[in-house]
Amino acid sequence: MEILITDISKLNKLKKENFNVVYGKDYDVNKRILENKSVKVLLDPEPLEEDFMKYKNSGLNQVLVKLAKRNNIGIGFSLPKLKKLGKLNKSKLLGKILQNIILCNKYKVPYYILYDDENKNDVEALGLSLGCKNIRVIPSPKAL
Repeated sequence: MEILITDISKLNKLKKENFNVVYGKDYDVNKRILENKSVKVLLDPEPLEEDFMKYKNSGLNQVLVKLAKRNNIGIGFSLPKLKKLGKLNKSKLLGKILQNIILCNKYKVPYYILYDDENKNDVEALGLSLGCKNIRVIPSPKAL
């Protein structure tokens, strides 16, 4: 059973046997999500805010990715969110996604791509072209 959580206050009520997908926001929220062992996927950890002066704010760093590895939590992004954005924001988000993919590959964390109505093979090809080594493609779950 797949459950998509958009409200962080429902995080403690999750059951471990479900396939729980939780939307990320900023660093503190992402850390709180990755510390919860009943979560299976942290979805869209990349904030749409402006980046810092010297580096991209991709929502993840090596500490959070190691925490995800220890708790067996995958990282993912959703294609519907990417489709809604304009060209400039789409390119910024893809840069953040690429940075997260590099981190996930380095620490061997599974990477998920959620899709709506696209062909599964096309989505897998997109993931491979972005550099995902350990990719899993799943349809978008229902939202809570």
